[in-house]
Amino acid sequence: MGVSDVSESVRSVPNTQAHMGNGRGFWQRRETVVFALLVAEIALFGIACPGFFRIDNFVTIIQNSVDVAIVAAGVTLAVVAGGIDLSVGSLSGVVAIIASWMLMDGQGFLPTLLVAILTGAVVGSINGVIIAYGNVPPFIATLGTDNILRALIFVMLGGRWITDLPPTLDFLNGRLWGWLPVPALVIAVVYLLFWYFTKHRRLGRYIYAVGNNPEASRLAGINISRVRISLHMIIGSMAGVASLCYLARMGSVEVTVGSTLGLQALAATVVGGTSVTGGRGSVIGTLIGVLFINVLQNGILLLGVPSLMEWAIIGLFIIVSVSLDLLWGNSKPR
Repeated sequence: MGVSDVSESVRSVPNTQAHMGNGRGFWQRRETVVFALLVAEIALFGIACPGFFRIDNFVTIIQNSVDVAIVAAGVTLAVVAGGIDLSVGSLSGVVAIIASWMLMDGQGFLPTLLVAILTGAVVGSINGVIIAYGNVPPFIATLGTDNILRALIFVMLGGRWITDLPPTLDFLNGRLWGWLPVPALVIAVVYLLFWYFTKHRRLGRYIYAVGNNPEASRLAGINISRVRISLHMIIGSMAGVASLCYLARMGSVEVTVGSTLGLQALAATVVGGTSVTGGRGSVIGTLIGVLFINVLQNGILLLGVPSLMEWAIIGLFIIVSVSLDLLWGNSKPR
């Protein structure tokens, strides 16, 4: 295959997936399966839990989903590119502390949002540089960053919680016109942007290409290092946005902030059908995965089942999802 042939194949990655035996068609079916499981899950909890179908309960599910959903959109890109980002939870925690300091200092929403996004982007770019130019595997690089940021959270908080935040972010946890949860609108906007980005923007296509075949991407003239740095900047930015949604919902910051966020986002990504070996997946599937996991957590809580069981069930779904992905031959060997 010549360089021109490789270039053409790379440019058309997202658009040709529907015609590939292992591509977009499969993932659409995978999303359908997960969506069917979500519907069945809702029906079962509705029968078992008398209060499950209350509007307020569904609003609670959406409110509890927003920060995970935002981070998971970025994590999806990392996994599609053949990598991972384990630092998003701790990064979101650090940004939440900085944002809470700004809010307590009287800063408004827009300056706080800008600082949150920029802080996340800077830390994300550091991850990208370490991975791209230090040749450090994404798992190791982001695991190291996660530990550094987790230690930084303890230093910044000094063992104390941040409470009594001003109501600046309360609107992010409210409703429009008395019925539409603002978190649902935030999720919709983020996922529409990510869907457009992955389908219609060059960098989005490059992310799929790099995850599908790094060597072919390099031969096609794609700057893989630049793609990885840009990718982790996007992930960091989403961690910054998620931190504000977390503050709006919780109204405080504790030392465990963000400790499970990365795991939840990765779980939603894998359950939603993104290939763990890269090259295939979609943010729509991830969104379904986020809702599936949060409905599960909500239903288990209403049933009074110990919370450890929810993680056991989520872990089981992760194992099943990855196993099916590999057994069905829809993930290429590395």
